[in-house]
Amino acid sequence: CCMYATKEAIIAKEHEKQIEPTIFFMDMRAFGKDFDKYYQRAQEQYGIRYIKSMVSQVKQMPQTKNLRIKYIVNERAMIEEEFDLVVLSVGLSPSENIQQLGRRLGVELNKYGFCQTDVFSPVKTSRAGVYVCGAFQGPKDIPETVIQASGAASFAQGDLASARGSLVSKKEYPPEIDVRGQPPRIGAFICHCGINIGGVVDVPAVVKYAQTLPNVVYAMDNLYTCSQDTQDAIKEKIKEHNLNRVIVASCSPRTHEPLFQETIQEAGLNRYLFEMANIRDQCSWVHMHQPDQATEKAKNLVRMAVAKARRLAPLYKIKVDINHSALVIGGGLSGLTAALAIAEQGFEVHLIERERELGGHLRRIRFMLDGEDPQEKLASL
Repeated sequence: CCMYATKEAIIAKEHEKQIEPTIFFMDMRAFGKDFDKYYQRAQEQYGIRYIKSMVSQVKQMPQTKNLRIKYIVNERAMIEEEFDLVVLSVGLSPSENIQQLGRRLGVELNKYGFCQTDVFSPVKTSRAGVYVCGAFQGPKDIPETVIQASGAASFAQGDLASARGSLVSKKEYPPEIDVRGQPPRIGAFICHCGINIGGVVDVPAVVKYAQTLPNVVYAMDNLYTCSQDTQDAIKEKIKEHNLNRVIVASCSPRTHEPLFQETIQEAGLNRYLFEMANIRDQCSWVHMHQPDQATEKAKNLVRMAVAKARRLAPLYKIKVDINHSALVIGGGLSGLTAALAIAEQGFEVHLIERERELGGHLRRIRFMLDGEDPQEKLASL
């Protein structure tokens, strides 16, 4: 709840800088990775006010329609304060749809209405072959949900190991356009990324600048360049303007470069005739309070991407034989679980542990709050 409220307050502040969010809390639980830094940034960078107190009363004022809140600070002073809007930040509870899904799948639910799982196997349900991740198992944030999804997928792969590859089909692409000897014809696609980029960088100005760069024959801005509609538009523009190079100025190539490479390959271009400028992580996010400078930096990043794109040449993948085996370092509970999961998928596993015994910290844990026996679990591994 603490982090949800903090994130919503930050987003509201980014949309409307004049608002003054105040969060009332009884206990701040920012225990995740870098969560406390996020909480500190909300105070220092966004000016969000946190008050440790339980609100005892909310009353609407008849004349102004404002909401007057009464609360106690430091167990002494009673304070009354007026606000334009009050948002109730409540805990997460399972919906009726979740409970219906549980009944249809034949899996047990716990007393709170979420999926029942074992403390040592939080993705395994009461029914073999059915795995769970995310908010169906309990309240989750995005990182924990992604981790659980990977674990659930790993167990599912183990169940399907004997059928691996049996339904794989090779994707067919159109014949590749031969661009050798052709002058570069570059298309530039500049992304707003909602307000992540567009809320700081003057995207239309960047597009106008890109149109002046050598060999750029087409440039446009998009609300979300990664959307299916925009990908279809990119393929259409490649054909319409006879583009033989493409640059996208948007977010991180770590997550989105393969998507755009796939897009241009579906239009007949070699997937390596593509360049990406990161004007979100490396520009709008780090210069969100300097829009003019951020816009100039975005222009420079686009100019560099265009300069590199002019010199791109087609590249081709080669197949290399690999060892179908895995090395797991650490023989604690996580390492043992990972090693078994990989082995169940049919791969050879090498497990390295620096101690004489396996088990790690689990060897020193004798009981769990819910009654599970850690030593019994260790022996089973």
